Order: sequence, then structure tokens, then C-alpha cells
Amino acid sequence: MDEPHRDPVDHGLVVEGLFADYGGTTAVSDLSLEIGRSEFVTLLGPSGCGKTTTLRCVAGLHTPSSGEITLGGRPLYASDANIPPHKRDINMVFQSYAVWPHMTTVENVMYGLKAKKMPKARARSQAEHMLELVGLGEFTHRNATDLSGGQQQRVALARALATEPSLVLMDEPLSNLDAQLRARMRDEIRQIQRRTGITVLYVTHDQSEALSMSDRVVVMNKGVIQQVGDPWTLYHRPTNGFVATFVGEANVVPAVVVDVGVRTFTVKVPTLGPDTVLDIAHATATVSPSRGDRISVVFRPEWIRVGRETGPLPDRLDANEFRARLVASEFLGDHFERTYEAGEHRLRVQAVTGPTSRPPEIGADQTLLLTPDNVTWFPAEDAGPQGDAGPATTLDEGEGLPVGARTEVLGN
Repeated sequence: MDEPHRDPVDHGLVVEGLFADYGGTTAVSDLSLEIGRSEFVTLLGPSGCGKTTTLRCVAGLHTPSSGEITLGGRPLYASDANIPPHKRDINMVFQSYAVWPHMTTVENVMYGLKAKKMPKARARSQAEHMLELVGLGEFTHRNATDLSGGQQQRVALARALATEPSLVLMDEPLSNLDAQLRARMRDEIRQIQRRTGITVLYVTHDQSEALSMSDRVVVMNKGVIQQVGDPWTLYHRPTNGFVATFVGEANVVPAVVVDVGVRTFTVKVPTLGPDTVLDIAHATATVSPSRGDRISVVFRPEWIRVGRETGPLPDRLDANEFRARLVASEFLGDHFERTYEAGEHRLRVQAVTGPTSRPPEIGADQTLLLTPDNVTWFPAEDAGPQGDAGPATTLDEGEGLPVGARTEVLGN
């Protein structure tokens, strides 16, 4: 269901019909986005998808081809307006820490306050308060470049917050940190954002950052918004093959709807095996299919259960079971990462075993089980991103999702 449109003055940032290009190549295509005040929204996608270009257009560092950008109801960019970056009431945290090497930590944070002509004593007090907020109160007089990478990034964050801007933009700010520090910093940034109530537009290609930090995530590919939603919805209800396979790992197989019941509907999945039939709960998606529809069935590796670890397979399988052959297995302590061949597909499976479980040999035939509540789906795409549309079967022609269609994103 579409969210109701609200007056732009009630929102932090509104972007409408944004187009942007580099050297004649379209980088962002008809992007529309609304971000509420105090909301943390992340642009997520692979390199070259247009997320950083979008951020730079909002910041005023790149001029769009067309479209409109407003912040708190104030036009920043339109056909007759283009506010310069330093007058947009926006601060930015870059991938590089961008701290001034000749300044102390507190002087770095004071820099923007002094530019706004704040009295020196008040600017120092505000800067010290921001450093306390990011956990660097004891380092006020330390040279900024003598700090660790994570500490320098917190200085950059404190500097961005100090002037109390209407919007803070963050362009992959954690990508230069090691994995352990990244995990700690993303938690710290989220806590600071919640305490201060600032509005954040964040850019990353790291799905873990996007899912763990955001109120909503905007998934982009080739300059176009693919899906927008809260992290749980994106993971459990992907609307196309790109989102399913980019946000987490997913097995995506083609199917045909053969029956529709009250709580579940039934599909045939011939590419998993000639007799494979799955029941899928209606509650796993926001819409219900009709008999004869072509759909793409999605199941995450952790949603699959290994039905029988050892012993001969029965002649007749239970509902939602299918045969598969184990071709690879990695033991990662708390689970196995396994690869199975089932029909025409290679499937990824996470298998949890106990201390008395004996893992099967590579090449063993097993059964895999999908419960009706642990499968989701979306309408078949004419050309799915992973090229796995499957062979034609006896079904009605379905409509694929309009990959290049305009997408409206409304705030909460």
C-alpha cells in the first residue's frame, strides 16, 4: 500500500525527478525520495549505481540535469534555483577522515562554528560538548592526526554535528576501517544519531551497515531505485531479483502457480525436479498470485532445512521436499555453508548440526525442506538480474516488474 503524501515542510529532505549524468552518461535516472526529520536513510547499491552521485547532488557538489531538491521546504535546486553548498545547511562526512593535520581535535570541531561567526568561547564549549558526545572528551588538545582511524572518523562526525545542520550526509565513512572497528563504529554512529535526532542520508555498498543502522534502506542499481523499505522488509520481501540477491544471499528459482487456497498457494518448480511442488503461505508477500502466474520463488540459505542427513532416500517425498546432491561444504563452527545441486540449480544452504551429528560425504544425495512460511516470491521478471528465468512452461504470460520505472519513496 502506498504511503500518503505529506506536505514537504513536514519532511527533512525531498528529492523529485532527479536526473544526473557524467560526461553524457546517465548516473541517476528519475529518482524521487523523501526523508523525514530525524530519520536515518541509507542508499545501498554496488559501485556505479548512482548512490554517491545522488549524495553529491544533494550536497550541491554536482549539478543535476533536472529535478528538484528541497530541505525543510526550502528549495536547494530547481530549474530556477541552485543554492551553493555552503548555504545549504548540510554537513558531510567523507570516506577519508578529512581532519586538519595542523589543528588539535577541538580546533577541528570548532572550524565550522568559527565559519558561522560564533564567538570563540561559545564555539569551544560547543566543540567540547560534541567531542564528549562521540567519546573523545579526553582528547581535546591532541593533534587530530595522532588519533587512530576510528577516533579521526569520530572527530569528523563531531565536526559535522557541531553546527547542528538540518541534514548530515555520510559517504561510505567506515570503508577505511578494519572489520572489528567498522562494527563498533556503526553502532556508535547509530546511537549518536538517535541521541541527537539529526537527519542522516548515508551511502554504502555494505549491506551489513545498511541493515544494522538504517530506519529505511534505498536499494539502487544502474541509477534507478529498485526498492525502498525498512531492513526487515527488504530482506524478507524483496520485490525483484536484484534486491533478493544483493541484500543478503538468496536462491531464486522460477515457478508456476497451479492452485490458490485460503492460507497457501501451490506452485510447480520443474527446474528443481520434475515433480517438485511447493506450498507457499500468502503471508510471505504483500500480494497474492493467481493461478497460471509465473513467479520467482526466493528462499534464503538459512530458511532451508536438510530433511534427511543420512540413509537412503524414500521413493515418495513429503510436501515441500525435494532431492538434492551435496557438492561442497564449509565448516564455520556454528554452521555449515553447503552447496547443493537440485535439478538445474545450485543452491546455497546453511546447515546447523549438533556435536553428535555426522556430516554427509560430498556427493551424498539428500532431501531439502522448505516450509510454507519460509519462502517468499515476486512476479517473474522478463530478464532477471541473475539470468535465471528458467524455461518456458504451460502458463499465462506474466508481467515483469518495470525495472526502469519511476519509484516514489515516502517518509515514515
